[in-house]
Amino acid sequence: MLHWSLIVSALGAIVAMLGAYCGWSLFPTMIHKKVEQSVIIADGSEQFKRFVNLPQPLNFKVYIFNVTNPDMIQHGAIPIVEEIGPYVYKQYRHKKVKHFSRDGSKITYVQKVHFDFDEDASAPYTQSDRIVALNMHMNSVLQIGENDPGLALLLVHLNANLKAVFNDPRSMFVHTSVREYLFDGVRFCINPQGIAKAICNQIKESGSKTIREQSDGSLAFSFFGHKNGSGHEVYEVHTGKGDATKVLEIQKLDDSHNLHVWLNSSNEGETSACNQINGTDASSYPPFRQRGDSMYIFSADICRSVQLFYQSDIQYQGIPGFRYSIGENFINDIGPEHDNECFCVDKLANVIKRKNGCLYAGALDLTTCLDAPVILTLPHMLGASNEYRKMIRGLKPDAKKHQTFVDVQTLTGTPLQGGKRVQFNMFLKSINRITITENLTTVLMPAIWVEEGIQLNGEMVKFFKKRLINTLKTLDIVHWAGLCGGVGVAALSLIYYIYQRGRPVKELVK
Repeated sequence: MLHWSLIVSALGAIVAMLGAYCGWSLFPTMIHKKVEQSVIIADGSEQFKRFVNLPQPLNFKVYIFNVTNPDMIQHGAIPIVEEIGPYVYKQYRHKKVKHFSRDGSKITYVQKVHFDFDEDASAPYTQSDRIVALNMHMNSVLQIGENDPGLALLLVHLNANLKAVFNDPRSMFVHTSVREYLFDGVRFCINPQGIAKAICNQIKESGSKTIREQSDGSLAFSFFGHKNGSGHEVYEVHTGKGDATKVLEIQKLDDSHNLHVWLNSSNEGETSACNQINGTDASSYPPFRQRGDSMYIFSADICRSVQLFYQSDIQYQGIPGFRYSIGENFINDIGPEHDNECFCVDKLANVIKRKNGCLYAGALDLTTCLDAPVILTLPHMLGASNEYRKMIRGLKPDAKKHQTFVDVQTLTGTPLQGGKRVQFNMFLKSINRITITENLTTVLMPAIWVEEGIQLNGEMVKFFKKRLINTLKTLDIVHWAGLCGGVGVAALSLIYYIYQRGRPVKELVK
């Protein structure tokens, strides 16, 4: 008969094999299927409800470059700026679903965005703070007139009517409040007459999103007023049905698979890489992330897809994840030598740029995206060419504060913290026939920088841990308890059996 220790050893080996099987095969398969089911967007599901209304608002932080020497700049001095902020807003997103595709793999919607000022998070700053900032609307109108030969006559009349159109400006900067500059609008074209009225009508008909007509007929410029409470773009995204790794990836924008913003290949009908729409809208990401991979986000605000690269493993309040960050191909490596000259739209005359029409490293011309001569950089021109940074005083680039990054939960693709960080600038320069600009030194002038992202709050952290992390820990304990316990029992029982068999032999020798 078998000794009882051999039976126990065999049972221990079986338990160890079961522990190994569960931990390395059964449990991962179960988790994979469970995650797949939880991330797929199906009508009426919990994920659908989270999709329509994000569980928590995004953080939208705005930093403004206050200009401290506006009068001296008008006489050719280098601008001196001082960052103020953050002015923090809660950004709420609501998706109005239009329909699902027949096979349920696509969902079409319009997204409405609403901003609420967060007084506590912004303190000591308030929306009533007075600032001296770049006059974006006046500078934009002047440069558009300069760059369009058909508007050359407009510049002649505009110079004579600058007072009536732009409220008697003394410089290229506007004295206003934060609330007006960002949302309510800086008013101009107030009761214009004659040629000034005709100019204002032309500005109104240009269709700029940042300029809106007021009830009294005047116009007002604001950075984000057009986004507050509105939603016009029609998105079609993947629901994850059939392939969970594609969930929330944008399939179409306004019924088109590609943009029509950047330059295309000389080959007829071939879409350039710059015009391709890739990735999600950054509110969430596809599941099952792997070390060393990359992923895309698409930002309609800058009309482009942005690639994010794996950087490191992280822990966020006990939740494991991966950190991703932008690479050099965002705005540093742009030009024919990097096979993305489609971003070099070359729409601006007499600015600081390379001979081939591309801007220097760290700057991207958004003229064709925003219908305004806006230049994108990282905050404080982080990583930008010295051709731009040397012309501004007061910039303090810091990779920790100004680099775009996101921490993502590895299994579900849920964003834990991080966000997009970008800066909006315009060239300030002398414009032919415009007296107010005649003594300006050509510089890339910063206006504001923004951070749009998320930091998972305590309530969501508890929810996440309860639904996923604690389950994973329990299964991990079962896996290792079974494996190690089974191996331990098998080993000890076998040792005991060998010991017992050896005892009679020793006694006979004696």
